[in-house]
Amino acid sequence: MGAGVLSETETITVARDGLTLSGVLARHYREVISGACEQVWSLNQDLARKGAEIPRGTVLIVPVKDALTTDTTNSKVTGLFD
Repeated sequence: MGAGVLSETETITVARDGLTLSGVLARHYREVISGACEQVWSLNQDLARKGAEIPRGTVLIVPVKDALTTDTTNSKVTGLFD
């Protein structure tokens, strides 16, 4: 099953300065996908050390679009001031 995990991910390189993770992913997937950031954080454990803006040249491991978990049946959206 380990080989399946590798085929469900790909690497991307951040090409612009000033992008947050959600911005990088929105550009990569060409849409905003709920839960994508959380999945990328789990694949890139050291990403938090880079700060809010991902430096240009950073290589990220991301799920391929079809492998993203999009089950939102039991998820609750929480606002900034909730």
